[in-house]
Amino acid sequence: MRIGALQQHFRARLRKRTPWAIVLIFAALFTALQFLVVPAAVQMRQPGALANALLMPFLVSFSYGFLAPLPWRWSGDDRSRPAFGRGLLQALVFNALVIFLLVAISWFLVRNASLKAEALGMAQGHKVSFQSVLGLNLLVGGPMMTILGAIISFSVISEEEKAAAETRLEEAQWVLLRGQLSPHVLFNSLNGLAELVRQDPGAAEQGILDLSELYRALLRHGDRARAPLAEERALVQRFLAVEGLRLGERLRVQWDWDAGLDQAEAPPFLIQPLVENALKHGIAPHPEGGTLEISMRRHNGGLVLRVSNTGRALGLVPGAGVGLSNLEARLRLAYGAGAALHLRSEGPRTVATVELPSLEMRR
Repeated sequence: MRIGALQQHFRARLRKRTPWAIVLIFAALFTALQFLVVPAAVQMRQPGALANALLMPFLVSFSYGFLAPLPWRWSGDDRSRPAFGRGLLQALVFNALVIFLLVAISWFLVRNASLKAEALGMAQGHKVSFQSVLGLNLLVGGPMMTILGAIISFSVISEEEKAAAETRLEEAQWVLLRGQLSPHVLFNSLNGLAELVRQDPGAAEQGILDLSELYRALLRHGDRARAPLAEERALVQRFLAVEGLRLGERLRVQWDWDAGLDQAEAPPFLIQPLVENALKHGIAPHPEGGTLEISMRRHNGGLVLRVSNTGRALGLVPGAGVGLSNLEARLRLAYGAGAALHLRSEGPRTVATVELPSLEMRR
């Protein structure tokens, strides 16, 4: 880890609540212990001694919790940690410097030599030297800071590696799921055009040309992790145009769209699988076709997408296919457990609903 990355790591750790809570708890315990060993009356003989009793426990706890792990992360390159021997040497040198600074601050605050000894719990009148106090702290504090710093550092590294592995896994899942979409849409559209070839060759030719343009749009649209909803709507309209050649007047489409959501971003193919499912299982099998309604509205900081159709009842609809199961998996990756996909009957209508808790994607 280089200096820039080390600084970023240190700032990120400072923003976390758990390390601060641990540091403050230990600082409070050390302060209480210090006043138990050396009464407040002794500490108050000199303002500096009282300041030392109140300040040093926090500085020591902060050094153990935030500074001691740093030498175990410095590698000078892109590695997250140095070799163990180098890290140990760095920790010993770094911690010795930190201890020297802490002892120097304490020595400056408690200026009376006899009071220094008394504040350390020694007999009254006994005098101590800076070297003896420093040596004692190096002997006791040096190994403790080195060991504790290693424990904290290795624990954080394990968490980071686990999070990085989960991120790589999610990215691989995104790639796999996106790769399933375009061929799936293409195959279903080709099946529909195959029926049209026998019924109306001219319309089938136009449909193939439209399908070519649709597939280009599918490739561009699906090559991203997120896309504006306005582009999703345009893609669905093109898809409906291709399907309209096959279904003709049997397909009737109604839109209820909040234009304020056009620039909001969502995973690609948020609406298209629901529309495709409604056409394939609801409208196309019904001799009279049906009406497709597409609604997109804001709701409690998120949005609600509703795709409903008349035609074939839900009871005759097979289980969710590739499109819906793919959409459900992508919603979990993008929004976590808060996203919901429902498929149900409302009287003569089959309704698919997507509820997103927020317009901000987690991934």
